[in-house]
Amino acid sequence: MCATGHTRRSGHALLCGPDHGHYGAHLGAKESGMSTARPDPSASHLRWLLLLVAMITITFVVTRCCGPASQPILDPQGQPAAPPTDAGHTLQAATTPAVPTETIERSLAAAPPPATKAVEPEFAELIEQLTLLGEATTSLVQSDEIEAAREKDTEARQCFEALMTRFADAGERALDLATSLGISTAPHDAAKRFVLQLTLAMECSRRHVAAEAAKDYSRLDPLVHAILAVLPQNAELLALGVTVLDKRPYLRLCHEPDVLGLVDQAGREQFDRPSATRLLLTLWDNLQRTGERSSTELASMAMLLLGDADPSKRTAACRQLLADARYRQVMLAWLRERADVAVAIEVANLAAQELPANEALGVLRELGPTLKNMPSAYMSLAFRAPEAIGDAYRELLAANTHAAMRTDLIAGLAMADANHAIPAVELAQGSDPAPEVRAQAMLTLTATATLTHGEQACQRALDDPAIGGDPGRLALVFLALQNLEAAGLTNAVDRLGQRMRAAPLREDTRLQLEQLLARALPGGQTSDQQSRERSGPGAGTGK
Repeated sequence: MCATGHTRRSGHALLCGPDHGHYGAHLGAKESGMSTARPDPSASHLRWLLLLVAMITITFVVTRCCGPASQPILDPQGQPAAPPTDAGHTLQAATTPAVPTETIERSLAAAPPPATKAVEPEFAELIEQLTLLGEATTSLVQSDEIEAAREKDTEARQCFEALMTRFADAGERALDLATSLGISTAPHDAAKRFVLQLTLAMECSRRHVAAEAAKDYSRLDPLVHAILAVLPQNAELLALGVTVLDKRPYLRLCHEPDVLGLVDQAGREQFDRPSATRLLLTLWDNLQRTGERSSTELASMAMLLLGDADPSKRTAACRQLLADARYRQVMLAWLRERADVAVAIEVANLAAQELPANEALGVLRELGPTLKNMPSAYMSLAFRAPEAIGDAYRELLAANTHAAMRTDLIAGLAMADANHAIPAVELAQGSDPAPEVRAQAMLTLTATATLTHGEQACQRALDDPAIGGDPGRLALVFLALQNLEAAGLTNAVDRLGQRMRAAPLREDTRLQLEQLLARALPGGQTSDQQSRERSGPGAGTGK
């Protein structure tokens, strides 16, 4: 340790301090037998420069090679022991001048600061970053800045990949963070909850892939248990969890007690019944697909649950039997016998969404006596099989049977592409003997082909005595007029408004009509009213 507080060790004893440099040089000269005569100034200056460069070079090389200095060795008296040296080392140390303290301090000040490892963001920080990126992307899309939106989307994908790569427990972390959000529906929290849902879904997916490959579900099953456990806490967690699990392969036999517990809670009105039904149906699908339960075993369970007081269990049982052609008619007969309207509606919608089109139509026809009208089921079926709906309508029209079902079929075509819908719907309005079917055809045309067929369909309906003279069916014409208003067809609204004012409307329909005309027309006046006002009482008299 020198007077300035610096210690330099490199395997040699280096002198330091303002006076030691000259002393060391002089001593070295005496020991080597050299003259102690004072050299000339220029030679001394050059020697000092060369020695300084050599000193710095040696110190750098030795420091790089030897690393940090070791701790000093103490002699038995507790004093630092001198390191062993040979003659060459003693000579070199004695003849090497120390670097001036000022030079060391200037070198340290000029050296760049040591590099520090960047602190990686925590899980919650990455979720927040993804949420902000998602909000920015949405804003850019709404502003039609598509290229900038693509760049943000790419950045978000990279950030999401980094999050999933870094955190092996991303699922548990996402579920914990979603739980901490509580029931907040603020836009930013809703966006964050969506990011957490994506994270949880991705984590379940990658764990399922790994589990299938290794036949080891020890990482997937506990996460699914945790998701099921938080579902009853609030509606936000319920929506998140059901979205992740519904119709996915993650529910297994070990989760059956959890799912049945939720079904029991639904029976006591402590849990959402449709959600409980969806989870139970997903579980049964998975059990049958993986062979954990045979179709016969599941059918037997379903038969037992048909008589359960809990409608969630009855719905799940009916759906299981619906999917198995061996038991379908048994289930339908059971529904007709008990006239369980709530379960019948759910079964009708399940059939429309899941069964082949012709089989679904057969089920809907069987449920006709129990459900007089079920347009939503036919809409679901028409969305995926419009040709089947059109063919079914023409078949029933030819036989002139099942007028209620014909009405629902035409209503369902409102969800079909106009090219598929228009031929059957125009046939219905022009040829169907049932006024209710013709009125429904008018409504469907104003919904699917508003610009090209809407006004004409309404005019035909007003010309139809069974519709234009019936106050109840005229209310349907008013609904069609609302479709034209929404499409911005002001002139059509004007012409039809004049005719409807002269029709035998119910009082509530007439009030609604005047409100519509006040919104759609300038001053709420039809063109004939404006014409009469312009003419005035003295128009054409020369006054």
